[in-house]
Amino acid sequence: MENLDKQLELIFKKDVDIPGQLTQKIKKAIDQKDKTKRRIIYCKIRNVTVAMLVIALLGLATPDIYAQIKWNIEYKEFENRPVEYGMASIKQAIENGYEKNIDMEYTYHDNIGVKLDSLMITDEFFSMNVDFVFPKETQINTETFSYGYAIYDENKNVYGILDGDYLDVKEIVKGKGYWKKLYTEENIPYNKKENFPITISDCPQGTTVITSKDGNIITKTSMTTPKEFPRSKKLYIRIFNIGYTMNQYDEERIELSVSERFNLTDAEWKLEVEVPENFYQRKSAEFKLAEEVKGFELKKLIVTETGTSIIFKMDGFIDLVMSGKDMDKDEFEQRMDEALYITNEDGKKYSYTKNDNGTYMNGTYKAKFDLNKSDLNQKLYLNFKMNGEQYKIQLLQK
Repeated sequence: MENLDKQLELIFKKDVDIPGQLTQKIKKAIDQKDKTKRRIIYCKIRNVTVAMLVIALLGLATPDIYAQIKWNIEYKEFENRPVEYGMASIKQAIENGYEKNIDMEYTYHDNIGVKLDSLMITDEFFSMNVDFVFPKETQINTETFSYGYAIYDENKNVYGILDGDYLDVKEIVKGKGYWKKLYTEENIPYNKKENFPITISDCPQGTTVITSKDGNIITKTSMTTPKEFPRSKKLYIRIFNIGYTMNQYDEERIELSVSERFNLTDAEWKLEVEVPENFYQRKSAEFKLAEEVKGFELKKLIVTETGTSIIFKMDGFIDLVMSGKDMDKDEFEQRMDEALYITNEDGKKYSYTKNDNGTYMNGTYKAKFDLNKSDLNQKLYLNFKMNGEQYKIQLLQK
């Protein structure tokens, strides 16, 4: 930190073309370094490259600083932008009509309307489309539009929480995230020494703008879980930190850029959603091996509307995983693909799309396959290579 301060002080000794108002604010930031939250940003002003500048405190008038830069804020219109799920089985579930529209009116704060547009829940996958409507004069950069969210059910099961672009990683690591506010208000027990919440999802995803037209933005966000999403009958969805980020990159020195977050409102939305019956009465298909193989134990194999999860033990699998450190990415993925996959009676191969590449629990491992319940019209076989021998064992539904 001391080295950073020295570099910042050197900036002000250089003869650079920086507006006086900006210089005074940066000096003020340095003077207040022990009292403020600081984050480093990089920028280029009037073709003069400045090594490092500091914005101090949330209350330090950053819009005034960036008034010196002309941002190209655009409300780009587009419809039905494709979403990359990483798994074709999820897209297929949507095409099959498993995703359900939600009948809800907009809730307004600060002239901004928010509602849930659609929802999809399986044991392993959750996604929602959130619909926003803004006054037409509102300036928004749709390419970087984002928001924070928190999702929990009537039994205080927390699906996932995401702060959006409001806090940087360092602040979240310090336990500054939204989750403590949620847990306190909803009386959800938590360890006060923890910096991260315990949620059902393993990694909540950010938002993707899929539709933008005439002051209306619809976004999609999704999450997966290594556990199982509950069969909730009611969901509560909090929406906050609505805004967008503006970035300016130096074409010659791409590592230098300006970045600023513009929040559109300090308001918070609390949506209450009745979960469609097909989600809380869903039934996943569980399978077992037709015959046992020494050295291989199938702990669990579940097929849902959006994919397949398998938990297993296999002799020598840890050695295969560890061997990856000496392989390039393509070679390692091919080796893993040969070690474990599913086929149907026509020979179609379902390769794993995600795996833990390590111990999951008590020496077991977990993998996911791009196969869903619509693929259960044929016999399925689990293929694996163990101790140099190839196996193909039929899967039987329990």
